[in-house]
Amino acid sequence: MAHPVTAQCGTPGRVSLLCFGVLLVQQAILPRAQADAIGFDQALALGAGTPAVAESRDMLEARKAGDQKMRGTAEMTHIFFMPGAILAPAEAKGFDMQATITQGWNLRDLGGARRESAGHERGALAATVRARALRARLEAARRWIDLATLTRIAESLDARIAGLEELVAWRERALATGVGTSPALTEARATLAERLQQRLDIEGDQFAAATQLAVAIGQAPNQDQLETAGALPEPALPDEAEIRRRMEDVDALPDIVAQRLRETAARARAIEASAEYAPVLTLGAQGERSGLGAWVAYGIAGISFRGPGQARRLTSVAEARAAAASATTDDAKLHARAELEDALHDLHHAAATMKLFEENTLPELRKLVQSRERGVTLGEESYFEAFEARDREFAAVEGAHRARGAQAWAQVHMWLLLAELAEERSTQ
Repeated sequence: MAHPVTAQCGTPGRVSLLCFGVLLVQQAILPRAQADAIGFDQALALGAGTPAVAESRDMLEARKAGDQKMRGTAEMTHIFFMPGAILAPAEAKGFDMQATITQGWNLRDLGGARRESAGHERGALAATVRARALRARLEAARRWIDLATLTRIAESLDARIAGLEELVAWRERALATGVGTSPALTEARATLAERLQQRLDIEGDQFAAATQLAVAIGQAPNQDQLETAGALPEPALPDEAEIRRRMEDVDALPDIVAQRLRETAARARAIEASAEYAPVLTLGAQGERSGLGAWVAYGIAGISFRGPGQARRLTSVAEARAAAASATTDDAKLHARAELEDALHDLHHAAATMKLFEENTLPELRKLVQSRERGVTLGEESYFEAFEARDREFAAVEGAHRARGAQAWAQVHMWLLLAELAEERSTQ
């Protein structure tokens, strides 16, 4: 984006600091001419593929592959082979051997409890993938809108700076012809310096916003800063009554679904931990060959259990986590409800702000500018009064850009949340 500022420096040394500020702004802006442009829809799509989302997907795939190898029984299979020899009496000397195989069976189906717990954990991971994808899209949308808004503000400031440069030139000519005053020229130069500083600040904000957008879409920031392409998004939303109705499905938001499944998985792990301490039935067989060549077979049956006084650390820890998970779910619901209410309030506030700008502030200031310009033409008002009106209009335009950016974010925020609510209900 080329910068249109061309300072009227005048006599060397008179406004050297002002000219230096103009050149500094130009040098800060010009490198952005090589920036990459990205559209809003593209940013949303890339946001869902960030490393944080990919991490959750990879974890889920790894869990699926690993859980498929889980055994039907949770207890160990034991195989023993014991060769030996009979040493006495002499007539019985010879080779002897014993072979034993046993299998334990948890009487509370620990293997089944583990498989069920793993299934709930995979469900929670799948919901986490979706929740992270939503948050990533929201972050990408917010950063794109921020950068697009700053770009529009920067363009408006460029126009204000150009007007102020013209004003400084007029003041200089007026002073040279004896119809102007030195304080008026000083004031114009000071105002231009302030706008140059403001433009430089905006450029810094643009750089930061471009960097944040790059991170939000999973790209490494570099010297070729991103720029936005296209208009601000205006997604279609239902009326407030319908929004309120859909907001009652707050439990369907991905964050809540994921947390609810984590709570279920925590309770399943508590059951699994309790099964660790259940009695274990051991069944098996043993074969023996004596030194006299005789073969003997035995059946094995036994049960092992823990005494009532033995500590059950795994169970206590798992049950504590399950109890905490319930409170975490309730907390997540509160935050989700607050987010929906805030999003709805932002819609109302942004709409009211834009309405004020579009129906009152901007039209009235345009009328004032037109009136002052007619006054200049008729000789009733000075150029400086017309300039002041135009500058006020530019300032209002910058405010309107910020308000439009806030409105776009409020609309997109609500749009994405409602889309997730609808998708969750359609899969149930």
